[in-house]
Amino acid sequence: MDSKKIVIQKIGDDTPLPAVTTGAKRKTVKTFPRGVLKKTSKFQLRGVKDPAKSPPLKKGMQKHTLRMLTEKGLKKHRKTLKRRLASLPDSKIKEIVSAKGLVKNPKTPAHISRQILDNAMAAGFVSV
Repeated sequence: MDSKKIVIQKIGDDTPLPAVTTGAKRKTVKTFPRGVLKKTSKFQLRGVKDPAKSPPLKKGMQKHTLRMLTEKGLKKHRKTLKRRLASLPDSKIKEIVSAKGLVKNPKTPAHISRQILDNAMAAGFVSV
């Protein structure tokens, strides 16, 4: 059998059939826009030790990096914070905590202020 198009037209009907046109290629939304994940993009995903620090920039350069914390970097970051906080005297910790507005009461004990500062640094709110 030969498969041909069959056009049925009423007798006495003078109106011609509309021409079938193919429009522009339809945009699909099956996959999400990749954005920074595109390989051709200038953005790069990099694991870093301290996400609170801004990436190093050359003169006249815009930010083209998205900094993420890896598991290895997280462990190193926690160890570094622990060492850094252990070496700071209580007076310096009290000064940093009050300057950053982490503690409202000036009579907060030193060990609690130290714990608050440790958590704030781990979360990336404070960079010392």
